[in-house]
Amino acid sequence: MGTQCRQLVSLLVLTTALPVIVLGCGHHAAKQRPTNSPAEPASDISLPEWAPPNPSPEFMRAARVIKPWPTEITIAGESDLAAKAFNARFRRCLVPAWEFFGSLTDDQIGRFRATRDLRIQVKDLTDKQRAALYRVFDTWREQMKGVLDRPEAWGTDWLVELYKAGAKEDLSNVEIQFVVRARGRVVMFLRACLPDGSLSYPNGMGLGHM
Repeated sequence: MGTQCRQLVSLLVLTTALPVIVLGCGHHAAKQRPTNSPAEPASDISLPEWAPPNPSPEFMRAARVIKPWPTEITIAGESDLAAKAFNARFRRCLVPAWEFFGSLTDDQIGRFRATRDLRIQVKDLTDKQRAALYRVFDTWREQMKGVLDRPEAWGTDWLVELYKAGAKEDLSNVEIQFVVRARGRVVMFLRACLPDGSLSYPNGMGLGHM
């Protein structure tokens, strides 16, 4: 990947000082009714074209709240093939990220809708939610292998970067924040809670928009 593509990766891996960049694409109607949220018929939910063939109930729950951006990011100076390759990698990372959001409880999603800012502790996650979070880490590591060649932001391994920021091995001192920022952009941030009571500098991932 070229220098400008690597710079794009640095933007996709977000901090509060940087604009949120989220990959998007066309939509298609879902063919499967979610099993745990009767508020809206599945046929009325617009899914991104990168949605898995048989979306999980968690993915469908996320799709009720988060919408993908309508266009893909273009990378100036890079070939169309390079840009498409990176877009494909990032989309695959978005799938488990949406599923993790969709694993939140009805109360948690309700609070997010109401306040547009939800903070939860990793130590308070259910086993199912924790497994979903680790799938995000694992997918990012697999997809970004060989793409990032600079040890900045999330790098190629989120867990390593969290540990560097002061996270405990079991992530019991890590806080997760889902927040809606400017223009309705939805971001997931993770921070380590440090011994002095402060939080490490936030890194995050754009998920879509509301």
